[in-house]
Amino acid sequence: MADDTSISVVLADDDQRFRSLVRSVLEEDGYRVVADIGEADEVGPAVDAARPDVVVLDLIMGGADSIETLRDLRERHPRLPVLVISSLFDPLVEQQVVELGARYLEKVEGIEALEQAIDAVVSVDRPA
Repeated sequence: MADDTSISVVLADDDQRFRSLVRSVLEEDGYRVVADIGEADEVGPAVDAARPDVVVLDLIMGGADSIETLRDLRERHPRLPVLVISSLFDPLVEQQVVELGARYLEKVEGIEALEQAIDAVVSVDRPA
């Protein structure tokens, strides 16, 4: 659950229904979704413009390689917390994600796990 400092989130997933549901729950729980993106090539520019506290990035977005999107984010914003989410578990991809400094989370873990992961990765970079 977010505290009163309102964590800002860029939400990137090509499934519009999933984005709408996650956005609704996050906002209800006090997070600010500052960008809601359905295309991988829109992620970098949206993050540049919004300067969020965290990015939630779907692993597979319309056939685009989200590992490349993650690499691009790392070049643009090396310290930005990124959570890569997926409905398919792949230990090799998880390893790549972790090596690129992001956290891997399966969608089946649910919204509560997503919120806990957001809080955890953002609290690392925020002063107490």
